[in-house]
Amino acid sequence: MRHLPSHAVAPIATPDSERFWAGCDEGRLLLRKCRACQQVSYYPRLACPRCSDRELDWIEASGRGVVHSYTTVYTSFYGSDWEPDIPYTVLLVDLAEGPRMLSRLIGEDRGLRTGIPVEVAFHAIGGRRYPLFKLEARER
Repeated sequence: MRHLPSHAVAPIATPDSERFWAGCDEGRLLLRKCRACQQVSYYPRLACPRCSDRELDWIEASGRGVVHSYTTVYTSFYGSDWEPDIPYTVLLVDLAEGPRMLSRLIGEDRGLRTGIPVEVAFHAIGGRRYPLFKLEARER
């Protein structure tokens, strides 16, 4: 397993993202779904990225997806405090519900490749829970 940070550059919740972050803190991955065109989207926003409608509902995602792409980071972008966290793997995950999400891999990385199934795992960092991903149990 690669390191998990002991602290994070915390996101600032906006009116559009407050429910998303509250869901994460509850261990739930919440996405927006447009009432007009049924598009499911991530990241939280005011209007549908497909049709611009502003009638969006919150849905609970399965937390499953597949790796679209990944890279390993070997540089600390936040100074020496983050050096113990290096290296770590950044993922683009195609969620089962449709949207693509940027996140980070935790746990075992043996066999990591594009197309491999992953599942969300919420981890507390600095008082907030973040949606990170691990390889699905059957893939380890």
